[in-house]
Formats: sequence, C-alpha cells, structure tokens
Amino acid sequence: MRKLMAVVPTLRERRLVTEKSWNGFIVDCSFQIDTIQAEIAASWQRSLRHLSPRRDHAPLDDQDATKRLWHESPLRQAAHRVLDQLTQLAKEGSLLAAIADRQGRLLWTFASSHMLKRAEAVNFTAGGLWNERSAGTNAVGLALELQRSVTVFSAEHFAPYVHDWVCYAAPIVHPQTGEIMGILDISSTWNLHTPLGQAAVDEFARSIAKNLPFAKPKADLEIYALGRSQAIFRGESLHLTLRQMEILCLLALNPHGLALDALHAALYGDNPVCLSTLKAELSHLRHLLGGQISSRPYRLSVTVWADFIELWKVLRQKKNHLACNLYHGSFLPKSAAPELEEWRYCIDAVMARALESCNSADVLLEQLCESTSGSELARSRLIELADKGNFFALTEPDRDQPPVRAFP
Repeated sequence: MRKLMAVVPTLRERRLVTEKSWNGFIVDCSFQIDTIQAEIAASWQRSLRHLSPRRDHAPLDDQDATKRLWHESPLRQAAHRVLDQLTQLAKEGSLLAAIADRQGRLLWTFASSHMLKRAEAVNFTAGGLWNERSAGTNAVGLALELQRSVTVFSAEHFAPYVHDWVCYAAPIVHPQTGEIMGILDISSTWNLHTPLGQAAVDEFARSIAKNLPFAKPKADLEIYALGRSQAIFRGESLHLTLRQMEILCLLALNPHGLALDALHAALYGDNPVCLSTLKAELSHLRHLLGGQISSRPYRLSVTVWADFIELWKVLRQKKNHLACNLYHGSFLPKSAAPELEEWRYCIDAVMARALESCNSADVLLEQLCESTSGSELARSRLIELADKGNFFALTEPDRDQPPVRAFP
C-alpha cells in the first residue's frame, strides 16, 4: 500500500505538468515547452496545422469495409495465436487492445469493461482512424510517424478527449522485409500507467511479426531506398553500410554494367578517393552477395527489383496511385554520390508534380497517411481542393524523360 501511495502522486504530478504545457501550447503555439519530449512537441505542431484541439472523437471508417480489410489482412493471420492472450490481458488489466493497419485504421479492438464506454465514445473501435492527421498526437499515429515504439501519457495526446488515457504502441515489422505492417496498441486510463506497459506491447508486436506470412521475393535481390535503406538477398536482409548501399543502387541503375572509372565517378565525383578503396568495397559487397557481382564491367548478375526503379516506371506511366504507394520518402537522402543525388532530385521533382496535379482526395489522403516525406505538398493540395470543392478524378502529369540513364 505504501508503494502504491508513493506512485500515485508522481503520476498525478506528471499529469498536471503535462496538462499545463498543453494548455500553454494551445493558447500560444510558440509557447516554450521544456517539460515535454521533443517528438511530442513536434507532433503537436503538426497536429495543430490540420486539426482543431476541440474535436471530441476520431473519424470512423465504414464498418463493413473495415471487417473486410481485417479478414483479408495478413495481420489477422499473424495475430491469431496471440489474440486470446491480448483479450485476457485486457480483461484482467482494465485495458484496451487494438491492432491498426499502416494507415492508422483500427482493424481489431477489444476493450475491458473499464475501457469499453471510453473507447466507444471516441471511436477507438474497429474502423477508427488514428493516424496523426486524423486524431492528432496519439500512440498509434506517432508510432507510424516515428516508426518505433512510443508511449503517450495523458495530455501528451493532442486531443483532450484522450487526456485521461495512457497509450503504448509498437510497430509490427515484417522480419523478412523490414516493412511496417501495422501497429499494436494497448491503452488504459492514465492512473494505471506502468513502465511495464511498453515492454508488454513490444513483446506482443514481436510475436505477431514472427507469424506474418512469408513475403514472396520480387527478385533475387530487392533494394528499398525510398525513405529507408535496406537490401534483401534471396530472402535474407543484408546489413550494409551507406557506401555499399550506394554501390548496389548504382549497379541497379546501370544493368549493363559500369567500368571501374565510371563507377568511381558516379560514386565519389571529384573527391580524392583511390580506385583501390572502391575495389575493396566491391570485393566485400561481392562476398555478401555470394559472388554475384561480375567485373569488366561491374554489374549485378542476379535478378533485381528496386523500389526507386519501380517508382520511376509508374510515374512515367502516369499511375499516380501506385506511385503514392511506393513513395515512402526521398531516394537515399543521406547519400552524396553525384549520380544518386541527381536521381534523388529528379524523382522528388516528378513526384512533387504528380501530387501537385492530383485532383483525387483519396490519393492525397493515402499519401499523407503512408509517408511523412512529401506530406506538406500533399496537405496543401488537399486543402486547395477542399476550398474549391473539387474532388474529381485524378488528373495525370505530363510524361518526363528519365535522368542520366535509362532503366532496364
């Protein structure tokens, strides 16, 4: 009992301090917030740009459509073994458990008697839209935004209707592709907060991820370089340095091969890096790929699929909806390789024009939910359409010529 009495005032004090910071921010968005984590404060700023803090519930999607999505989702199959455990935990711990898709749409929920009416009142039920744009700062939306586990306590939520809550969320990451497939959330009232809550959610999310269906490889080598940096070789994720990833991307962009001098120029530009350094990088990369890099010229001797190549193809085919699905951010944003910088500029420019000419609210909303990169442009275009009342079919951009070299 003494331990319990010692914990409650600490939580109450934290709640009061957080509430004070939230009130200060709402009154003056330039209010200096020293008591709030930087990522929470940044999320408040994003939320205020497109949401009123006075809303009393999150949006709710069509129930029949949500049921169909859950039935067809690989998350349902993967979570099947742990749903009973989650349900029992929620009952015994006065909790609410939920699984959301990559758009922040809740596909499955279970609420204890303690949380049931609270959840129904704010649409934290199947079909509820809890991405950051729809509901402001919350654990589901922030986990999608930051792509990691998060805890959101009391008034750290942007919307007052969940200030009485504490929520723990963790991404469900496909172990094979590294792709975020959805979000697991466990919530309760703020006074039941415990550091063990986040640990439990993380463990459940890992358990679900382990049971995700095997992703059929698109090619022997899969390269993901839009908003992330990952290569998968014959079903196994490779641990690559940025330089090795740059070399892979250059070889993928030049399927007929590059001479050593040409590869050196594309990678280093005018930087004084000796050829032997590049040879050493190629030797190590060849080892990781089981010898599947030929020389004279240097080229990949396995089938290759790359998200940036696929994106460019669908942009040239004016398939904007598919482009929005593929675009998760800029092409290798940390790379300073001259040829890759030129590709990054061209891809972002054409993608920006695709969004700029888009008259489909659905496509723009999907882009906002899927990716933080390009969201400002998509948001501005959506507001423009709303002001005009124009939600007609997609208007496609003009065809653009590819930069530097042609794709295979």
